[in-house]
Amino acid sequence: MSVLPAFQEALRHSPDNVPLLLLYGRACLEELQLDDALVAYERALDLDPRLTDAQLGLAKALLARGEASQAAVRVEMALQQEPNNAAAHLLLSRISLAEGDDERAERHYERARQLDASVADAGLESELAPPRGGSAAASRRPVERPEPTPAEMPMGLEADDADLEPEVFMDEPPFDWRPENFWMPGDPERGRLNFDDITGLEDIKEEIRRKLVYPLQEPELYRTYGHQPGGALLLYGPPGCGKTLLLRAVAAEVSCNYLWVGLHELFDPYFGSTERNLHQMFDTARFSAPCVVVIDGLDSLAQDRRTVRESQARNVVNQLLHELDSLRTEGRRVMVLAATSQPWSLDPALRRPGRFEQALFVPPPDPAARLELLRRCAEEKPVGALDLDELTRLTEGFSCADLQWLFDRASELALGEAMRTGHALPIQQKQLLQIARTHTPTTSLWFEGVQEGVEGTADKALLKEVRGFMGSRSLKR
Repeated sequence: MSVLPAFQEALRHSPDNVPLLLLYGRACLEELQLDDALVAYERALDLDPRLTDAQLGLAKALLARGEASQAAVRVEMALQQEPNNAAAHLLLSRISLAEGDDERAERHYERARQLDASVADAGLESELAPPRGGSAAASRRPVERPEPTPAEMPMGLEADDADLEPEVFMDEPPFDWRPENFWMPGDPERGRLNFDDITGLEDIKEEIRRKLVYPLQEPELYRTYGHQPGGALLLYGPPGCGKTLLLRAVAAEVSCNYLWVGLHELFDPYFGSTERNLHQMFDTARFSAPCVVVIDGLDSLAQDRRTVRESQARNVVNQLLHELDSLRTEGRRVMVLAATSQPWSLDPALRRPGRFEQALFVPPPDPAARLELLRRCAEEKPVGALDLDELTRLTEGFSCADLQWLFDRASELALGEAMRTGHALPIQQKQLLQIARTHTPTTSLWFEGVQEGVEGTADKALLKEVRGFMGSRSLKR
């Protein structure tokens, strides 16, 4: 799920907060929102022109937009203030390489390493080192190849997917991507959360088992019915209702390798690097098969190509589609489980057969689940006599996060009263009822977004279950 809305809300209240602007600019770079990154860094420089981090962030955004000469100017300004800034020299090396000035690129890279040995970059070194009989610039020219015939195209590709094949580069340097969260069977960290720890959602848990768990437990039976381990499954629904918990709990349910992929591990402001990270990630999963790959916040990685301006964002979607098709045609035992809070933002091609053709709606908790969640929240706080049944009726439409916030807020009020009177007081039913009556569930905004998003998406079938849920419950307060 994108972190940008949270930063934007914080900046609305504190627009001149320089550290917050720097964090927001970095987040925009990670999510390839380059225009927003430029605005954030320029605002930070308006407030403090000496900010080297803002100059370098601005340079990264400009480089990602293909404006290498302007990016170089920004880095040189930063070096005027801090001549021994290793990160600035490293960035100027990359910019010089993009401009074709290999000698200058090598000079600044060596200077960066002299200042800080930890900035060493094997991939950049390989690009700076020319292959035998040629220059480094020549080694990066794409190989000319004929257009593939329909028979040569991977299974599942259609006419409008003709650009999915990634470019092949001569003497492509090694590019080492390493996962931050890769767990093998038996790792103690992976078993801390399982499906039993998650309240409700039993139908969804069973569907995940049918897709991911049972094929590994009974491979012969599944082969008898023509099913192979593998494929992709998408979870979608309002924030705070358990999607991320389900993704994490899968680690304890499957008896195979588990790869959790953070978006920050994939996104890179340099042109082509995100696609390469994505390919290396799937290669890691192929090498480790059987393996479950988990991606939270799929909408940040695979936005509808018709709505994005940057060619790099479209290339990332093309690469993802190509990887999913390759998994199917290769017959690898790699399963992909992803989640999104904005299904209407996804590229429609993701939902074609062989990709994320199966999607599961994760709704707000039902009455039984709300009662259990309220009981668990009450166990963690000093409470008086509570009527949880009444609270359950009053919190229809609340997400799991809303219910936790209900008790957290009541706890804050009780603590304030205790500090005022000098006596510890338990949380009372009337406090919880008053907070619940005045709180608009966070899911309400999401369902409003569904109504707006449905009009603009070609995949209305994806939201059919959501519309049915909305029709059967009173979600507006």
